[in-house]
Amino acid sequence: MIISPSAVNLGYILRSIPHSSFKMDTFNDRLRLQKLVYMVEAFGVYLGYDYSWYLRGPYCTSLARAGFELEQIASEIPPHAKAEFMYSETQKKFKRATRFIRSIMDDPDDITRLEIASSLHLLVVTTNMAKPDIISRVISKMSGLDIDRDFLSRSCEDMWRKLCKEDLIPDERK
Repeated sequence: MIISPSAVNLGYILRSIPHSSFKMDTFNDRLRLQKLVYMVEAFGVYLGYDYSWYLRGPYCTSLARAGFELEQIASEIPPHAKAEFMYSETQKKFKRATRFIRSIMDDPDDITRLEIASSLHLLVVTTNMAKPDIISRVISKMSGLDIDRDFLSRSCEDMWRKLCKEDLIPDERK
């Protein structure tokens, strides 16, 4: 198998993100990868992935491919490797992103809030939908999960406030 440079770069980036993993075994492993990398890009760290709305929020085919390639070479990425960016401004954005991710995830399996954050953000930046419609769409995409709808609604409202506080979305989206 030929491994692309994007898979190697992804490995160094993931080593620097809290609660990340090189595993691609389960749907949740792949979901975590998609949402973690999306949130890093949402903070302004361009990694070259283009997202569209899919079954459970932001999805990028080339990122999935890079994730599977990375899984093959995971042992080659040093355990204490860290992503370093050429520009200090990019490094600052990356640190902000990792702090935010750490603040919304308690452990690697805690992906609900990560999924909500990335989904809300994508819909805000790619549509003209009003806030209630965006939240409704996120809830409807996640309603098949074994999660209480009221909990999802409260979680979406809470995450909206957090994204506003980080200046990732405008507060006044009616």
